[in-house]
Amino acid sequence: MAKVSVIIPTYNRSNLVREAVQSVLRQSFADFEVLVVDDGSTDDTRSIIECILDNRIRYFYKDNGGQSSARNFGLAKATGEYIAYLDEDDLWPVDYLKIMIEHLNTHQEYGAAYTRVIEQFPDGRKEEMSSPERYKSGWITKYSFDLGPCLMPSATCFRKSVWKDFFWDEAIRRCPDYDVFLRISTRAQFLFVPDTYVIKRWYSENLSSVKDPVGMIDKAHTLERFYFHLGGNKYVMRKAANRKISRAYRKAGKISLAMGDRHSAMSLFKKASSYYPLDTRLYFDFLKALLKSKKGKIVMNWLMPKPLPPYITVTQKPRKMSDSLD
Repeated sequence: MAKVSVIIPTYNRSNLVREAVQSVLRQSFADFEVLVVDDGSTDDTRSIIECILDNRIRYFYKDNGGQSSARNFGLAKATGEYIAYLDEDDLWPVDYLKIMIEHLNTHQEYGAAYTRVIEQFPDGRKEEMSSPERYKSGWITKYSFDLGPCLMPSATCFRKSVWKDFFWDEAIRRCPDYDVFLRISTRAQFLFVPDTYVIKRWYSENLSSVKDPVGMIDKAHTLERFYFHLGGNKYVMRKAANRKISRAYRKAGKISLAMGDRHSAMSLFKKASSYYPLDTRLYFDFLKALLKSKKGKIVMNWLMPKPLPPYITVTQKPRKMSDSLD
């Protein structure tokens, strides 16, 4: 049994996932297993992984169900005392696991440890994703809801016990990370580890998705469900929750307006004002959308995406799966 189970979900990004796996194999901490969960890829992902000759790698293929589905699948197969997720477009420096596991071993009161994120852009430029003052240790639920430290699955190591009877919500396709970190922060303390980092690689595909308003609407829905259905009201005051949810809808509206989608923007600004009508910026936003030329982009039959169900969705249907490197 390995000390750490590294779960790498992937879909049609064979070159990226190969580099991610290699960054794990180069770790100075060697007591791990790598679970590559192929979420229905149609490229050469399988052959790429099979060409990496290391008996610590386990490759699984399953029908496409989304990143959360792949992570849940890997979690069910994991045998390690610790769980570490690594997205296919992220990389670990050589001492990442060594440093993170040492800190968790030393600080038994913490259920998870997280570290800094360095963004790497297509032009080679690198930037730290968050300023140092945003990183906190301890019970971080309220802080995560209000402001949020820079938490990413690839930059976090967990004790497996934290995941007992706990899953990724497969109903959330755009921003499942925020939902998981909010929920898991109510059952475990988080330790910030400044001594290492994770590299987040940006490229044309994932940069363009940042401009998509649907991801921000998903975030608003995540906040709504956490606060009104999953006990978030025990950690966050109602006024603060209203402001946060309103800001998420406003940001989605601004993205829609910038894309020329006038109708969607007006609907989102209206939703934002229903949570925090005292935000005068919303009325200027709404007026700007109202005055925007009707010759702009038209989205036929646009409807506000439905809220998340108040429960956590985990797909139970049978999945096509093979374990070729076990």
